[in-house]
Amino acid sequence: MSGHWRLEVFVGAMLMLVGSCADDGSPGGGDTGVGSSSGIDPTNADGSGTSAATTTAAETTADGSGGSDGTGPTGGVAPGGCGTDVLACSDGIDNDADGLVDGDDPECTGACDDDEGSFQTGIPGDNMDCKQDCFFDGNSGQGDDGCDWNLRCDPENPGENVGCEYTGGNNCDNMVVQTPECIDFCAALVPNGCDCFGCCTVSTPEGDVNVFLGSGEDCSLANLAACSSCTPSADCGNPCDVMGCEVCFGQTAPQEGCGEPECPEGVQSCTSDGEGGSTCPDGLYCLTGCCIDFTPES
Repeated sequence: MSGHWRLEVFVGAMLMLVGSCADDGSPGGGDTGVGSSSGIDPTNADGSGTSAATTTAAETTADGSGGSDGTGPTGGVAPGGCGTDVLACSDGIDNDADGLVDGDDPECTGACDDDEGSFQTGIPGDNMDCKQDCFFDGNSGQGDDGCDWNLRCDPENPGENVGCEYTGGNNCDNMVVQTPECIDFCAALVPNGCDCFGCCTVSTPEGDVNVFLGSGEDCSLANLAACSSCTPSADCGNPCDVMGCEVCFGQTAPQEGCGEPECPEGVQSCTSDGEGGSTCPDGLYCLTGCCIDFTPES
């Protein structure tokens, strides 16, 4: 047997071996149903990889489809996520089956919200501290944004369900005035009609009420009775100008007779396509009619 012929036999055998690996789903690249082509991380025991409501910005394709499996917004610009994460309120899915998706769902308080069913953000431990920082930035506690708000100092007792009942006292006599750093960072993330610490004004047939978004898992627009009352911060927030054609918290459109929603100077107004996409530029999130950037500053 010549050396040339033996080499051809060897190469043919190797090609057959590679083909069999690809067909049976081993590292040859066959269609296994998991792995990078399906968007599922096979490392978890249940095959889910990340949580069902959480994906990453890298998995959102340029057409806004949200990934190769076809979930996520369709036909619109890819929405902005919470930093590099795309949570339940920015994944293009109607997670609570109420017919409303992402920013159209009144329980979505922004891109850093992983719960479409209630006003809570659904992020473990988020906004459960008695001393609050910015409610809408996707983390909890003090220190990264210059914000400081003590639930125990609010006589409306918004922290009653999270172990932060009202105490008052000397510690509250000189309530901290929010720093320019806090206002610059947080106010830009706040929905129209809310303060920086999750106290939002909601219009009802009986009149306006102030509700604390972190009251509990049952607190929602459909169940305001489960929400604790609160006192809005006077120096850090985003009051809603109803007469100025702004979209207020809990609403999906400005009042009748208005055209495009109005937004602060330098902020683009937006409308949604009802499927998680919007007229905002790629990477921005449509919240109460305005395009918001939830990407943290580096």
